[in-house]
Amino acid sequence: MITFRQHIEISKINSKKGSVKDYLDTIPLVERVVLIRDIESVYPLKDMDNRKLNDSKDFNISSSIMDLVLGQFVMLEQIITGKTNFTTEADNDLEIAKLLMRPKHHKEFDNSNEKEESENETKILDTDVRDVYSALTTFLKNRDYVLFKQFAGVFYEIPDEEDEEEEEDLLRKTAEQLFQQQWYWYSIVRVLAKEDVTKYNEVYMLSMSTVMPEMSFLAQKSKIDSARQKEDRAMRKL
Repeated sequence: MITFRQHIEISKINSKKGSVKDYLDTIPLVERVVLIRDIESVYPLKDMDNRKLNDSKDFNISSSIMDLVLGQFVMLEQIITGKTNFTTEADNDLEIAKLLMRPKHHKEFDNSNEKEESENETKILDTDVRDVYSALTTFLKNRDYVLFKQFAGVFYEIPDEEDEEEEEDLLRKTAEQLFQQQWYWYSIVRVLAKEDVTKYNEVYMLSMSTVMPEMSFLAQKSKIDSARQKEDRAMRKL
């Protein structure tokens, strides 16, 4: 078995253009023989989505977006879309794992207890790297289906190749994009809370099974309203 902790160490060496031998040289000789055999049997990591996710005694594992609350989903999206930077890809994956592989006794998402978060991270680091990537791959596969097929266009826009934009519209969109990039997730919480700042914490704890249909409705309504406004502008130019 290769633990996720060992995987991170190997990844750090690879990122510095070193070799696995550099890592093995830091391991006592007796352990080195076992580790070499484990490395040969574990790597390369592939078909992780076909690896069976057994019930874990240490974690509640979220395998679907619908298993999450909004705040948890937002933190994941910021990591997945590269809004935060990490030393290696493995460090990035650890942060994702910490949001998906939650303490077994938790009934709802809560990452406010630093001691529990530290203990949970240690358990993840000591878990078989294949089990961690099985959890991550299963979730990411579901994420692609939910965000880009089942609820396509709700959180991430689908480019309309046939839509001819006027120059002033393109300039306006550029300014809007800069604003939206900075405040995108906050604006969603603001909409769902009906601009009542006292309800933001409640909104962050809403189940994604509640949020997704609501956001789908709002996205479709916005598209219809936008098309109607465009028609009105075109009529006024006649």
